[in-house]
Parts: sequence; structure tokens; C-alpha cells
Amino acid sequence: MNIQITFRHIPSSSALKQYAEEKITKLIKTLKEPVEVHIIFTQEKKANTVELTLKSAGKELYVKEQGLDMYAAIDLIYDKLDKQLTKFKEKKKKHTGNTSMKHPPKEEVPADEDEVMVIPEKDYFVRPMTTEEAVLQLDLSENPFIVYLDAGDEKINVVFKRDDGHYGLIETGARYR
Repeated sequence: MNIQITFRHIPSSSALKQYAEEKITKLIKTLKEPVEVHIIFTQEKKANTVELTLKSAGKELYVKEQGLDMYAAIDLIYDKLDKQLTKFKEKKKKHTGNTSMKHPPKEEVPADEDEVMVIPEKDYFVRPMTTEEAVLQLDLSENPFIVYLDAGDEKINVVFKRDDGHYGLIETGARYR
């Protein structure tokens, strides 16, 4: 974690620095990626302004607030940044999601072991799309795979999430029509 603090038109204050670092450290300790924070304290006439830029995991969050004094502005920044980080984490959780399929509870195996029971999960509509569109759909869905009709060659393909975080592609070679 890297925190930079800049003072514009105001003398440097170690107490203000320490207060800002403590508040921001509370918020960002849950982020696992490398975090860079830049805080700018500005005083112009009677306006006390605090700007904060947080960079983590390829995302950049920006917050700017004015307060009666710098400490009040830091508290306002803390509240706004907390809301933004909560949204960021929820989005990330949605996109990462749970990779396990949701299955109904397993039923008991029939006494006759030669008999195989197939339990339909749901109807599945195969849509024409490109592989890139299928990957995007996969990211938005909770399913661990997407069956789709390749828009270019009209063959049925499957895109799935791999354990290493990448995507796998199964080209069945079967034509839809």
C-alpha cells in the first residue's frame, strides 16, 4: 500500500497526515491487490478541500469533498469512499460469482444399478453469437458454461470457466440446422 499526501496552499501537518492515513487504512485493508492512494489537501480562501484518488486492481476511484475544516472533509471523504468501495466489491463479487452449478438435492440411487436416472435442469435455448459474446454472457451469468451457436460457422460450441481463471472452448463440430 502506497499513500501519497500533498498539501496545496496550506502548511504541512503531521497530525492531519496521520488522521487521513488512519481513516483510509481502515477502508482499504480489505483490498488484496496493490493499492495506491493520493490525497491532496487544498485551502483556497475559506474553502478546505480534500481530494482522494485510489487505484487498485485496474480501477480508479476518485472522491472530492469540502468541509468546514480538513478533518470534517476527511470524514466526508471516508463516507463517500466507503460507499464506492462497497459498490466495487459487490460488482466484483457478481462478476466472479460462485462457479459451482446449482443442482437440486441428489435423489437416492435406484436399486437397479443398470437403470440411469436423468434429471432435467432447465430448458436451454441456443443463441447465435461469437465466442467473445459467449464469454461476456458467461461472465454475467451464474452458470459455469454457455452453449451457443457460433455466428460464423453455425456450429454448436461450449465456453466454460476453467479452474485457473481462464476460459475453455469446446468446438463440437455439430451443425445446428
